[in-house]
Amino acid sequence: MKKYALLIILLFGQYTIYAQIMALDTIWVKRYGWVYQEGTNDLILQFIYPNGEDRVSQYIREDITKKFFKTNSVLSLDESCEELLKNSFNYLVGETYLHRYSAIKFVNNKVLDFIISHDRSVGCGDGTRSYSYCYSLFTGNRITIDSLFCKSTQSTVIKLLQSRYDDYYEKRSEEDRKMHRHIEHLNNFILLPKGLMFIYNPYEIGFGYESGFRYTVKFSEIKYLLKPQAIGYFFE
Repeated sequence: MKKYALLIILLFGQYTIYAQIMALDTIWVKRYGWVYQEGTNDLILQFIYPNGEDRVSQYIREDITKKFFKTNSVLSLDESCEELLKNSFNYLVGETYLHRYSAIKFVNNKVLDFIISHDRSVGCGDGTRSYSYCYSLFTGNRITIDSLFCKSTQSTVIKLLQSRYDDYYEKRSEEDRKMHRHIEHLNNFILLPKGLMFIYNPYEIGFGYESGFRYTVKFSEIKYLLKPQAIGYFFE
């Protein structure tokens, strides 16, 4: 029994140290007037990624590279940029732009949050989007909503969000505050040290002029709904 207890202590000791030593690197792309599919594009990208050679760093790097450039495999930088343009616009008319930035945050020395901020020209609409992907620093596997909650409890989380105002409530107009938000999914979230932030982009649960929505819930509010193995991601 003592032998197994010592093994667990050693594993969690390595787990705690790991996030502190994971090195990051950045790729910048600034290309103005890129002619693509009869359109002229200004492309600005900032891609941050783990540059380690260990299995976890490589596993996370491969997945976030495909997520950032919207590809099915890891390609050369030029090929990746072309795929990103192709998958970001349904049509191109005249000059347009695509700005895409990423950020990485380590949470509780257990989780890596990879956040993409995306802005593109869409005429008179709102082309800003934000996407977050969470990864275990122990396995490199992605942490999805199904990793945190059983299917049967996800509806309870949705009802919790619908029962409250979003994080930007104070900045909204009186008319917008009265509107009911119909939430259907929990797929886009940021794992926080003591909770979760759910992200809804423009047009998902509101009008484009309202911009995006954020709902932050505390760990104490959702602890009873979490899967037992998911509780360890959070700092109580």
